[in-house]
Amino acid sequence: MDQSQEKLYNLVNLEEISGGSQEFIHEMIKLFISQAETTITGFNQAIDQKDYATIRNLAHQIKPSIDNIKVTTLMPIIREIERLAESESTLEILDAKIGVVNRELEIVIQQLQLELN
Repeated sequence: MDQSQEKLYNLVNLEEISGGSQEFIHEMIKLFISQAETTITGFNQAIDQKDYATIRNLAHQIKPSIDNIKVTTLMPIIREIERLAESESTLEILDAKIGVVNRELEIVIQQLQLELN
């Protein structure tokens, strides 16, 4: 990854609630990475299976984590995915939006892994 690429997240919330504990911040980053990887895999499987309930649940579960590390580009789209899955919108629309989320999450995962090193 290009070191000059702008971070897609901001750890200010974690820094505030951690009381300056780098160990806490690192544990929260690891937790986010794990959840994001699970979400990406789950979204891909759910789209293939046309499983609206799983799509909605995955979006709902990762929403607070996205908010917590301030991935501002994903905040509105993850809510839209949750809403579209709830209303069982066309899969093509959901698939396109999930593709955007998955690509962004993969970038955030790479950036956060650098943060841990």
